[in-house]
Amino acid sequence: MTSPQQPVQAHARKRSPLPWILLAVFVVAAGVVLGPRLLGGDQEVSAAPVAESTADPMADAANKCDPDRKGTKLSDNNSKLTVSGAGEEKSSAGISADALTCILDTLQVPGALSSRIHKTVGADGDLQGSWPGYKVTWKNNAADGIDLIVVRDEE
Repeated sequence: MTSPQQPVQAHARKRSPLPWILLAVFVVAAGVVLGPRLLGGDQEVSAAPVAESTADPMADAANKCDPDRKGTKLSDNNSKLTVSGAGEEKSSAGISADALTCILDTLQVPGALSSRIHKTVGADGDLQGSWPGYKVTWKNNAADGIDLIVVRDEE
């Protein structure tokens, strides 16, 4: 006696793992968004930028990024920050490029404006820009470094 043979399937169809991956991504995203609210109770989680969350962002930028005050000066009741960057001829005086980046980041300077400030050369002359709450003027040359003045709007 021979047993009846079952037909051989030509192509076994595999199920895609994509739906499971999408479900896992959704669950993780929901956990990231809802987790702090569920665990924090009635406390409101705030992710305010440093420039908005502190009482004196100009002083915070100067203290955090140039604690020795090698190249920063606050004036006009901390509403004006003068920054002097190190150049080829004044390498010991002035702040480094990293300190300048720190100041711009702390004051929440938009990326495009920050990039423009970093890429300025002497031939560009005096330049200016602004972002909500602030105005900035600057010039840069290889010998003297960057000179930057940030003024807080008094609106």
